[in-house]
Amino acid sequence: MINRNRLQIVLLFFSALFFVGCQKVINIDLKDTEPIFVIEGELNEGDSLHTIKISKSVKFGDLNSFPNVKNASVTLSDDNGNSELLTELSNGEYKSSQFKIKGVEGRTYTLVVEVEGKTFRATSKIPYKVNLDDILLIDNNFEGNGKKIPVPIRQDPAGIQNNYLFDLYIKRAKDNIGWEKDSTVIVFDDVYSDGVITQQPIFGTIRAFSPQDSIKVTMKCIDRNIYKYFYSLSLNGQNGSATPANPISNFSGGALGYFSAQTKQTLQKIVE
Repeated sequence: MINRNRLQIVLLFFSALFFVGCQKVINIDLKDTEPIFVIEGELNEGDSLHTIKISKSVKFGDLNSFPNVKNASVTLSDDNGNSELLTELSNGEYKSSQFKIKGVEGRTYTLVVEVEGKTFRATSKIPYKVNLDDILLIDNNFEGNGKKIPVPIRQDPAGIQNNYLFDLYIKRAKDNIGWEKDSTVIVFDDVYSDGVITQQPIFGTIRAFSPQDSIKVTMKCIDRNIYKYFYSLSLNGQNGSATPANPISNFSGGALGYFSAQTKQTLQKIVE
């Protein structure tokens, strides 16, 4: 998943705003904004155990505390008639335990959350997997000193709409602090790359990888609604972007966040 604290801060700020025209300004008392439920969930192809996180946004003056939500009823089901009530853990997480719901390409999944008299529902379909074939490392001409930029290699299927979300990680050779995740939302579709071998560099806050650094790339094939969510989230995080708005959640009922049924592949390399 994406960095949870960063997501909640972005969602909290934009939940205080309604749609604002290009020329008309709406004044809103941010401190009076009521908390909103935030639901984050992923269901990966091949997995039978799944975890959903539920929290609440807070009022504008309370940015450092995002309370976990207890006593919710969380049900996960598929279009093959299987259903499971998830078990509540102690930290706002709800986890499956009965191996009833397996992630299968082409199958549609529904998540229903009932809490405090409200019901939130989201559906997502696992796309057919596009293979992450390799990570090509190319020279970063701006940084020099042998530094590299990662290029995930994939063959995009022709005639099928495909959407991709990437997570990028670094383990620096100069220290021993483990994997560090890039905080940038990296999302693509195939509008301009349908049916071709795609060699598009990815980078964000991690501008380059030095020799002996380890690199890890996770590629998720996501459905179109999830692409819209992360694309709108990426626009919200850019300075100078258009008037901000809530990311386009696939939940009904007014909750923020997302539920993504997806494929997930990870490759690692050491920069030479």
